[in-house]
Amino acid sequence: MIKLGHVKSFMVCFAPLSAVFLSIVGFLAWEGSSVREKAIADDQRYALEKSISVLRERIEIVISDLLILSESKQIDAVVAGTSNLTELADEFAVFSLRRGLYDQIRLLDNDGIEVVRVNYGSGIPFSVPVRELQDKSNRSYFRMARNAPRGTIYISGVDLNEEFGQIEKPIKPVVRLSAPVFDKFGERHGVMVLNLRAAPIFNEVVDALRLDGAEPFVLDDDGGWMLGGEEGENWSEELTGKPSSIGDRYPKAWENMQLGLQSFRVDSGFYSVQRLDVSDLFLARNSLRSLAVIFGSDDEKSSRLNLYVGARLPTDTLNQLLSPERDTLIIVSAAFLLLIAVGSAAYAWTRQNQIIASFDARLSEQVLRASKNSVVVADENGIILKVNPGFTAMTGYLPNEAVGKPLSFLRAQRENAEALDDILMSARANGIWEGEVRNRRKGGDFFYSNVVVSAITDPTTSDVNFVEMGLDISRHMENAQELWRQANHDALTGLPNRLLFEDRLEVSCGHSENEGHSVGLLYIDLDGFKPVNDRYGHEIGDQVLRKVGERIKNTIRQGDTVARLGGDEFAVIADDVNGREEAEWVAQKIAASIQRPIEIDALSITVGASVGIAIFPTDCKETVALLGLADEKMYQNKRIRKSKSGDLASALK
Repeated sequence: MIKLGHVKSFMVCFAPLSAVFLSIVGFLAWEGSSVREKAIADDQRYALEKSISVLRERIEIVISDLLILSESKQIDAVVAGTSNLTELADEFAVFSLRRGLYDQIRLLDNDGIEVVRVNYGSGIPFSVPVRELQDKSNRSYFRMARNAPRGTIYISGVDLNEEFGQIEKPIKPVVRLSAPVFDKFGERHGVMVLNLRAAPIFNEVVDALRLDGAEPFVLDDDGGWMLGGEEGENWSEELTGKPSSIGDRYPKAWENMQLGLQSFRVDSGFYSVQRLDVSDLFLARNSLRSLAVIFGSDDEKSSRLNLYVGARLPTDTLNQLLSPERDTLIIVSAAFLLLIAVGSAAYAWTRQNQIIASFDARLSEQVLRASKNSVVVADENGIILKVNPGFTAMTGYLPNEAVGKPLSFLRAQRENAEALDDILMSARANGIWEGEVRNRRKGGDFFYSNVVVSAITDPTTSDVNFVEMGLDISRHMENAQELWRQANHDALTGLPNRLLFEDRLEVSCGHSENEGHSVGLLYIDLDGFKPVNDRYGHEIGDQVLRKVGERIKNTIRQGDTVARLGGDEFAVIADDVNGREEAEWVAQKIAASIQRPIEIDALSITVGASVGIAIFPTDCKETVALLGLADEKMYQNKRIRKSKSGDLASALK
């Protein structure tokens, strides 16, 4: 039923809407389709600039990753001898898994030989065995970075990855980045190399350009198709030896690109394109340090260093976007009264939206309260304004204990607190920041949290507030560490198992070859253990095995490795020994420690040990064969001990 109020509201809408629509009709009649075309061009240009901005951000992250890895404390620890290459490879693997950007992470020594290489491989990073590491001394990324000063990075052009001189299939466009590695004393220790997977970054860029049916593309400096071409055109010169460029199909468009035009319309459609000079694309903008960048080298194809990124809106698609505008002008002119009705409906819609907006505000408040994740609202200086119950559940702090304090009071370490300013600055600049931080609960214990910080600007006052959402991931990290420990350690003794032992043996022998020292491998089998199991049971036998493992571990030097290979068999890697004499001396100490009586409850149990010794590289230069040789010598010693024991028993009779 129509009421007087409805009529008044309608009349209030009638006059202004009539004026607005008349103005629109007049404006559209004067401007025509050019207005729509300009709007399309602006949309395309905005999408292109946004995509390139994303590309620059990704590259800056990559440069930052390269510097972080080249200055890793784990490398200093390896140089100082307090860590090993296996732990360094593990750090690279975790880094690769978290980033998901790098096909390879490599550390080359000063001669260009790979020391550590972690391949991404189907989404699961893995360390390449020592025997498969390669000589990269003739590669540009090594030669250009080898003698470069600290703070220098080398960046190659975009190219297809090759393995053993052949292009890898399926193809993997990569960008290689390298930087010299220095220790804390300023001495060179090789070159850090990242193989950046270019395809995911390019796909992220071009996906944002698929606006209104546009066809995105990436070209090299000669117009060759790298992305966006038809079947067989992308990387055609590298794959088939026959170059294929955009100029072959759209010569007028290519001519305009070479002239530097960024938005233009030709017969083949409307183009939005930007040429990216490598010096602009990979420019390291780091206010905290000065960087020098080396781009490519003489033996690289120069067209891979500079790119064209853009999108083509085909003529048919463009006409479809413009024709509704022209039809609208006719419809609007012929149906002015209908527009007034639409205007009145729009007014009613606005009123409804206001009601819905009020409901949405209440709903958002309820969601905030119901969320189990921590949510903190802070002002532009990082002072906490509001927290939700999830924050209290995660940290233990009540709202009145947190409000008014800076966000930094939650951080577990001073350096994390100081980094908060950088986090807020990044969130202000990019709209959002995401990462992992170490926080402290009210009770004093530490926990890891995955944090997303969003910067929200009030359009009326331009004031900025920050919203920090946190998820406690401590248990996930602990579970991951526990899974690794279980996979690499013996469940009974807690010692490294055969898998980890063989890996450490590979590393130790690799160090031996590089540094010229010997490695002693001791294979230990217990004598008289089976009667213990048969007489006292497996529970006592297990305790004996644990005691034996502890004694061997306490006997060897720090840095040596003891592992349980299975049953009553143990093995020891005695690194950097002075020949067989020192290895035999270690074996005697171990055998003596094992032979001491083992006290378990009221029992006194005695077992012996037969030890086989193999020396790398004197006895053997293959680790698998070395382990078999030590096993064989252990059995020889066991037979000799049994023979002597039998002779002694006969003599006593």
